[in-house]
Amino acid sequence: MTELRLLRDVEDRMARSFAERRAVLSFDAFFASFVAEPRRYLRSAAQYMRDCFEHFGSTVVERPGGSVVRWNLFDTPWANGKDRVVGQEEAQGAIYRLLHNFVRERRVTRLVMLHGPNGSAKSSLIECLGQALEHYSSLDEGAVYRFNWVFPSSRVSKKRLGFGSQAERDALQSYALLDDEDVDARLPADLRDHPILLLPQAERKAILARLVAEGKVRSDEPLADYFSEGDLAPRSRAIFDALLNAYHGDLQRVLQHVQVTRFQFSRRYRQGVVTIEPQLHVDAGIRQVTMDQAIGSLPATLKNLSLYEPFGDLVDANRGLINYNDLLKKPIDAFKYLLATCEKGTVALPNAILHLDCLFLASSNETHLRAFKEYADFASFKGRMDLVRMPYLRSYETERAIYDEHLAAGGLADEVVPHATWVLALWSVLTRLKRPRPEHFPQRVRDVIAKLTPLEKAELYARGRAPRELNAEQTREILAALPELLTEDQDSGESEGLSGASPREMKQVLLNALQNKRFWGLSPLGILEELREHVKLRSVYEYLQTKREQGYHDHEGFIDLVHDQWLDRVDSEVRHSMGMVDEQKYEDLFARYLLNVTYAHKNEKLYNEKTGNYDPPDTKLMAELERTWEIAGDPERFRRDLVSRVGAWRVEHPGDGIPWRKLFPKLIEQLEQDYYAKQKVRVKRQLEQCVVVLGADHVGEDATHRGISAPEILKAREMLDKMVADHGYPRGALREVVGALLKSRY
Repeated sequence: MTELRLLRDVEDRMARSFAERRAVLSFDAFFASFVAEPRRYLRSAAQYMRDCFEHFGSTVVERPGGSVVRWNLFDTPWANGKDRVVGQEEAQGAIYRLLHNFVRERRVTRLVMLHGPNGSAKSSLIECLGQALEHYSSLDEGAVYRFNWVFPSSRVSKKRLGFGSQAERDALQSYALLDDEDVDARLPADLRDHPILLLPQAERKAILARLVAEGKVRSDEPLADYFSEGDLAPRSRAIFDALLNAYHGDLQRVLQHVQVTRFQFSRRYRQGVVTIEPQLHVDAGIRQVTMDQAIGSLPATLKNLSLYEPFGDLVDANRGLINYNDLLKKPIDAFKYLLATCEKGTVALPNAILHLDCLFLASSNETHLRAFKEYADFASFKGRMDLVRMPYLRSYETERAIYDEHLAAGGLADEVVPHATWVLALWSVLTRLKRPRPEHFPQRVRDVIAKLTPLEKAELYARGRAPRELNAEQTREILAALPELLTEDQDSGESEGLSGASPREMKQVLLNALQNKRFWGLSPLGILEELREHVKLRSVYEYLQTKREQGYHDHEGFIDLVHDQWLDRVDSEVRHSMGMVDEQKYEDLFARYLLNVTYAHKNEKLYNEKTGNYDPPDTKLMAELERTWEIAGDPERFRRDLVSRVGAWRVEHPGDGIPWRKLFPKLIEQLEQDYYAKQKVRVKRQLEQCVVVLGADHVGEDATHRGISAPEILKAREMLDKMVADHGYPRGALREVVGALLKSRY
């Protein structure tokens, strides 16, 4: 039937994929592959996670405070970026370095504790690691193996275990590939033990030493203790010893019963990736399984054994990672066992000691961590923990990406008015900033640091933009001090970014604003209104109770500040849409001014392209622009400073064009503002006409009935069309946006 052809195709592809993945092997086949590529098969949990980082690669990201390495793993390329971690490159790098340390120490010796305020992406980062393990283990280069014990039916074995003839023993090299009808029992190895642990320890060490000597294993990377010192889990050890005795020491016959299988890490099925929520029980246990019906078909030799099976979270997580979410919410006695487990890589149970190969992760908020540091035995725990700091983001450009991606994931991107997420991101970051302490910085920059406002600090962090009133020397000094600003008080527990608005709470503000029917879609005005309601909840959010300090922590005032910054953006877009803004025009004007200044200093004439003559420098132009800038002090000194800044830039960037706006943002902006001030009446009139046209359109009227001429209507529509086409405004949102600008500025 043609209807079943699709199903047959799927079945064929699955069969080919299964064969290509080498999902089921005999021990001999596995060992041959192991010896051929020991580096690929001989990886501890720390090595495997480190290789997972390196498989996805890294990217150097330029930040205002310097370049940082971002590991691509956290961009979730396997899911096209869904649920990626925004920012937190420092934490990513810290985890990667710790993995390297564990590799050098030959085992995971400490628990990695991510700490930061609620909503700082601690869980998201660990979730990314789990997803990465899942995807990497599905690839050929990430193949990982475990083993099962296989016991054939009487039709295959003929005789009871241990008593067959030599001819019968040689009939099958391995029971690994038998069909199910030829198998009486198949038992998975506890803890997903690595197949190489089936070799006796002394022989295993000798083989590994030989592989190292032959250069097949990296000599600069010590062999993990899990492979040299580790042992089988209790049930597998009992089965191995019983078979070895039954076969009178014939290891080959024991390994006939081994079926090596490839497995894939899975969060859903708790295979090597486990998250534990705060709870009050030990995370591992052991139970007797000899009477379990699942092993009722075992050979008689094994039925006489007392077999025990470990179980629990640590067992499920072995060979991968375990995450103790909000670990410090547990009573401390509930996780004291981790002291020995992390340090030695073993966990002691009533009937056995389990050898683990697992990456231990945990998370905690700052409140619980501070309380934990007061605990009498904290020093003992600290020696077995590596703390990785995860503060809130302090760049509003990076913060904005969180909200943009949240809206895109919910299919809401088309309902967003321009700058809506920018408004929320800027306000959120302003709430997290702390007043810098000038005494922590070199003397030459203290005065500048002391005057930094929250908005100036936010601009410095996000865009590397120094305050505009600074001169060239002060600008260089503040930019040089930026790395110190970013790390001020980092080790004190009072560092910046540990309090303020949580992205988790701000996402709720977004959704509430989206439901506000007074505004079109997700509007900046709607968000500002929601923030005004949010800051009233002082008893709910602790950060709102922080005392104001020289402009910092003024959460209500920040709303007005952000509103004003938003109006600046809208004002600029309106003027651009009216054809009043030509950024290049002002840069050309500034360049012409500086050219005249340069020739005036040299007392030389300039070539006039229009007349073909050499004319003296245009002193009228220079004086006019300097009046616009309201130069204080000696104009000649002002001019020399500008020329020296350009000269220094040319030395550092030979052959490059001069970015006038970047070098002199304040001066060029003043030129623009001077022009705009002269055009304010015109702008106001056209904005009023736009509001009338939008209002008429809203009720289906002809705007000429409201006292506007046809040419004025045409001009207003042209401006509104540009706002839509050039700046991305939904037409339905223009009335409130233009109206807000007109009301506040004109």
